[in-house]
Amino acid sequence: MANPITSVRLAVVYALSLLILFSVPLLLWQTASVKLVSQMDWWDMATEGALLMMAMCWLMVIVSVRPEGRVTVLLVLGLASYCLGCYLDLLDELFIVEGLAVYQWFEKLPTPLGLVILTMGLWYWRDEQNIVNRQLQTREQFYRQHQLTDGLTLLNDATALEHHLVAQLAQPQSTGLIMLDINYFHQFNQQQGAEQGDRLLADVAQWLCSQLRSQDLVCRYAGDSFVMLLNGAIAPLVSAMAQQLTQGIRALGCEASVVWLLPPPRSAQLTLSQLQLQAEAQQLLKQLNQKMSQQKQHREAVAGQSVDLAERY
Repeated sequence: MANPITSVRLAVVYALSLLILFSVPLLLWQTASVKLVSQMDWWDMATEGALLMMAMCWLMVIVSVRPEGRVTVLLVLGLASYCLGCYLDLLDELFIVEGLAVYQWFEKLPTPLGLVILTMGLWYWRDEQNIVNRQLQTREQFYRQHQLTDGLTLLNDATALEHHLVAQLAQPQSTGLIMLDINYFHQFNQQQGAEQGDRLLADVAQWLCSQLRSQDLVCRYAGDSFVMLLNGAIAPLVSAMAQQLTQGIRALGCEASVVWLLPPPRSAQLTLSQLQLQAEAQQLLKQLNQKMSQQKQHREAVAGQSVDLAERY
């Protein structure tokens, strides 16, 4: 079902477009003279009409495929203003407007203004696409090998996480692990509904991808838990990333518990069997879960003390 707010906005845009489409020629019909057929430049009319049609097609494509947001607004406004400029240029070929100073000034404004706005939209689109590319790299770097993907978030699942961790542990460089668990997600699901809960998980997954480097990986570990693997990490980087995630996730309207581990890098001369690597990976994930359980217990204990103090006073 279409969003009512979006439908109202589209209705307003269509109404304004129709108003301009019919009111401007009507105004010119009353205040200016129509050119004779011999005075019309048919080549200019054909080229300006073609530009108008192409700009309208671009506008329809942007509206139909782009999600809501700042980039979409700038692209739509820029193309709409450019379409208006092309339409006014086309009307200039039909009417004699040399004596209409206001119209001549108004005719020259939409095209350059639209191009400026469109350029701003393309600039922000470039930044947005860089983030999307980083997300795709993060999501796909293991998917192509195992195709173990969580259907809701499109992230790798827990099985893929373990496989990738085993591969990382076989390398000499260090690997940092960060686990993020959304606080009180069960209560959120009960209060807001499962649909809103799924949307929150998808938003968190997308946000986590945007926070990582291209060589890192984020997986949906279980339910409302996510695990990030930082390739070639050092303790200050992992600690700073964990702190950044703890604070930054509040912008999504929720809070999370975050813990991290940094196993020591393996010597290049030391080689382990596949079974040993799998056992080490499982042990690391177990330690990560234990740290998360301890942090949750500490959080609940602090919350209980706060309730007790509030009841006393």
